[in-house]
Amino acid sequence: MKLPPFALAIVTAAAPAVAQQARTCVVADPTGTLLNVRDTPNGTVVGEITNGAWVKATDRTTSRGKPWVFIHDSDRNGTLGEPLGWVFAAYVKCR
Repeated sequence: MKLPPFALAIVTAAAPAVAQQARTCVVADPTGTLLNVRDTPNGTVVGEITNGAWVKATDRTTSRGKPWVFIHDSDRNGTLGEPLGWVFAAYVKCR
C-alpha cells in the first residue's frame, strides 16, 4: 500500500514504538471491501489496504470499547516494513 507523503508523515509521527511481540497478520475484512487505515484509532482515514495483504501488528489498544492494532507493511516472512497506521483489530487475522 502506498500512502501520500503527507499521510505518511502524520502516521509516522503517531506511530507507537515497535513492540517486542510484533505479530505477522493478514488483512481479512469480512465485508470484502478495502480496509481503512487511520492515523489514530477511530481517527482520520489515511489510506486503504486490500484483503489478503500481509502486515505486521506492532501495537494494540482499545478505543470506544473496540480493539485496534497498529500495522506496518510486511510479507509472509514477517519482515517489518513502513508504518501504515491503525486498523480495526477484528479485520486482521494474526498468527
